[in-house]
Amino acid sequence: MDAFITLDTLYLHMKYPKRDVFDFWNDYVKHLDKRVLRLGYVVHDFVVKTGACGYALSIWNHDARIFLTDQVDQKCGDGKGMGIWIQLGPKFLIEHGADLQNAVADMLDLAGIHGDFPLSITRLDIAVDLLGVSMLDQDVNKWSEDWVGRSKLSALFRNSRTGDLETIYIGSRKSPVFIRIYDKVAQSLVDGDYQYWRDVWGDFGGDVTRIEWEVKPKDGNFSGDLQDFSLFNGFSIRELLNYLIDWGRLCDQNPNDSNRRRWPDSRFWADLRAFVAKWGEGVNWPTSRLGKSFHGVSPAYLKFVSGTLSGAMARLSEKEPSIFRLIDELDKRGETLESINRKAKGKASIYKRL
Repeated sequence: MDAFITLDTLYLHMKYPKRDVFDFWNDYVKHLDKRVLRLGYVVHDFVVKTGACGYALSIWNHDARIFLTDQVDQKCGDGKGMGIWIQLGPKFLIEHGADLQNAVADMLDLAGIHGDFPLSITRLDIAVDLLGVSMLDQDVNKWSEDWVGRSKLSALFRNSRTGDLETIYIGSRKSPVFIRIYDKVAQSLVDGDYQYWRDVWGDFGGDVTRIEWEVKPKDGNFSGDLQDFSLFNGFSIRELLNYLIDWGRLCDQNPNDSNRRRWPDSRFWADLRAFVAKWGEGVNWPTSRLGKSFHGVSPAYLKFVSGTLSGAMARLSEKEPSIFRLIDELDKRGETLESINRKAKGKASIYKRL
C-alpha cells in the first residue's frame, strides 16, 4: 500500500491587541451591501468577505484566510479581546510546507499585520491518503465492533444516489481528537479539485481512502510544539502521528482475550502503522506543480452551467435554440455582451484570489 501524509488544515490564533488592521480593511468595504460582501470584494492581493465565529470580516488569498474584528484588547480591555484568527488550507500548506513560519509571516505582512505577537495553534487536521484502498471494502460492523480506543464510531454517511458508504466518523467534533475516514476521490470530485489531488498523489487515478485526524492541541494537553506555532515543525507531526496511531485503532477480535487493548491490529491498521513508521524516518511532505492558485471545476458545476445555458436557449429562442440566438436575445433585453464581459472580469478578479 502506498500513501501520502498531508497537513490538511491549520488554525492559528494571534493575540493581536489593536484594531488598526480591522479598520484598514473595513474602510474599503463598510459602504458595501452585505450581499456584495458575501460574494467578495477585491482589495490588493486579497478578497474581503464577511466573517464567521464572531469575526466581522475575513480576507482571503486562495485557501489562506484571516479573520478580523474590532473586538480586540484596545476596545475590550487587556486580555479580553478576540485577536486575529487565521485559517490555512491544504494548498497553502503543501506549497509552503518546507518553510511554513516564514510563509505565514509574509502573508501577515502583506495583510498589514506587523509586529511579533504570539501565534498559537488552536486546531490542526492531519490526513493519510491510502492509495488503492476503497471505502466500498470497509466493513461498517467491524469498525463499530472492533474499534479499540477512547472513542467509538459515531456516524456514517452513504451516497444519497448509490447508497455506497462514503464517510465514517469516530468520536465527537467537540473532543480533542476526532477522526473521519472517507472517500477522498468522491469529495474532490464534488469540490472540483480532483486534478490537484491526483497531482499530489503522483498521477494515481484509482480509489483513495483518507483517514483524517482533527486535533485540538490545547484541549488535548499536547506538547508545546503543537500549541506554539513558532515551535511547530515536521517532527511535531511525526510524534503526533505516533500518538494518534495508538489513540484508537481498528483491531481483529480475540475471543479468548477479554482485554480489548491486547487485540492485534487489523490488516488495514497494520498497513497504516507501517506506512506512518516509514514516513516518520524522513518526514517528507507531498508537493504539487499546480500550486495554491489551482482552480478546479466540479462535474456538478459543469452540469449546472450546461443546464442553465440550455434552459435559457430554450426559453429565449424556442424555434431554433442556439448559443448565438441566446446572446442576441439577451442583448435585446438589455443584457449586452459588453455588460456580461464586464461582470465576468469582476468575478474573475475575485476567483483568481480564492
